[in-house]
Amino acid sequence: MSAHRPSSIQDVASAAGVSTATVSRVLNNADLVAPATAAKVQEAIRRLGYKPNPFAQGLMTRKSHVLGIALPDIHGEFYSELLRGADAEARRLGYHMLVSSEAHSRAEQERTGSLAFGFIDGLAVMIAEPNDDLWREARDSSLPLVVLDSDQRERGFDSVVVDNSTGTREATEHLLAFVKPERCFFVGGPKENFDTQQRGAAFQETLARAHWTARPDQIVHGRYSLAWGQMWGAEMTRTDKLKGAGVLAGNDEIALGILHMAQESGLRIPDELRIIGFDDTRLASLVRPALSTVRVPLAEVGAAAIRALVERIDEPDRAPRTVSLATKLIIRESSAAPKPT
Repeated sequence: MSAHRPSSIQDVASAAGVSTATVSRVLNNADLVAPATAAKVQEAIRRLGYKPNPFAQGLMTRKSHVLGIALPDIHGEFYSELLRGADAEARRLGYHMLVSSEAHSRAEQERTGSLAFGFIDGLAVMIAEPNDDLWREARDSSLPLVVLDSDQRERGFDSVVVDNSTGTREATEHLLAFVKPERCFFVGGPKENFDTQQRGAAFQETLARAHWTARPDQIVHGRYSLAWGQMWGAEMTRTDKLKGAGVLAGNDEIALGILHMAQESGLRIPDELRIIGFDDTRLASLVRPALSTVRVPLAEVGAAAIRALVERIDEPDRAPRTVSLATKLIIRESSAAPKPT
């Protein structure tokens, strides 16, 4: 026996004694149909258990109820948590979500249409460092647009940003409670990255308030990766500069790389080295010693971007807004005060 065939719009039309066009009008704009006719169609829909095709409805309403989100990458704890929050909020608001990272990595001539600009209702795009091609493509699409990680309100676009300064200042002051300012280091991601720039600047300003001008070697840039943390940690170990230091890393992966090198060299943490990461991904609480870190509300960043995008779709003429989300130091074993004896 064959599986039961799902009801079609033709089945509904036949059951209600109307045309398929009338059924479509009831589904998409019931005000255009006489109430008695609309009631017959709705009864047939309920009786047959008909489920409208959202993409077919989109052709009628010119809305797909699909939102696009373009990120520099989709791998790792940072992006997975951000996407988790974005997807949950999209579903709550009745939208599907299309995710892409290829727009950040392909040449402009290869990217034409890569973000499905003709299909999605709006786009949330993370611009974490200068990217003129991506910015131009997103801006010229004429889609409702929300920018993550970069405040573009003055350009007329809604933005969702993270207050990097507060968390960085808390972390640096925490290190300074145990370590002299000349022995504190910020090990960041790429120099062009907006988050790294803001965190490095706040680190430098906090040292300045402690009456210390940071040396060039105290603020360094590399990649948001475990390997970069290991590389920096290995060099500091080789030159015997890691012992007695306090380190604020640009993200948790960098911090873990430094932590691994310190443990390999026999340094006791936090007694001989204090380390703080950034983002508060799950990795921070899984390693031992547990990693102190600056919490970024990653899921809320994704959710806030989707909310702002849907608000822009619903209110296309309202003034642009910037949502700024707070960061907060979470103290764990890697930088905690000595336990009383």
